[in-house]
Amino acid sequence: MQNNRPTTFYFIFALVLFIFWATSVSASPTTYIALEQSILAAGTEGCGEKVLPASFYEQISLYSVIACFVFLVGGIMLDKKPAKFALFGLCIVSLGAWSYIHFGINFDRVNRQAFTYNIIAEQTLANIAEAQDRYKSEYDTYLKDLNKLYSHMAGSHGINQCVDIIKIEASWNQWTAVAKHVSSPEEVTWTSKSGSSLKKG
Repeated sequence: MQNNRPTTFYFIFALVLFIFWATSVSASPTTYIALEQSILAAGTEGCGEKVLPASFYEQISLYSVIACFVFLVGGIMLDKKPAKFALFGLCIVSLGAWSYIHFGINFDRVNRQAFTYNIIAEQTLANIAEAQDRYKSEYDTYLKDLNKLYSHMAGSHGINQCVDIIKIEASWNQWTAVAKHVSSPEEVTWTSKSGSSLKKG
């Protein structure tokens, strides 16, 4: 037991430092924002900060709670102190992750950013819709070749460089296009059956 005391002491000291750090972070929203920005991958240059879907944060929150419960029960059931302290420490880390999700993530900000990116994708699809109407009036059919559509986009702003056209399907009487802003977690769909309205996928 004498040889384990220094290890136990340092481990407890590390846990105390972690708890102090978690407490100080929870009191500083700006620190949470900085942490979030460091975790998120950088968006394409000129296309804004990449936004992760809200479901991603919800899954992390759920898994953190489950992991914390498992580590806590395991720490209570084990008799060996080093393993017990290790599991308790992992429980605290999981609880810290849960706290970060619930108190550090600004979900309103995430949703606003995603909505703004989706509007840009919708504008690009509107330009494609205009080109499809022009092509239809000339050739009595719709076109699925995006490169050929470019010549029918006169007067519109064309394809935004930050928007990826994922899919275009067309027949003589209907067409569907799916687009996604490179920094958005969501896809946007336009179908000719819905007229001028947009449907989000």
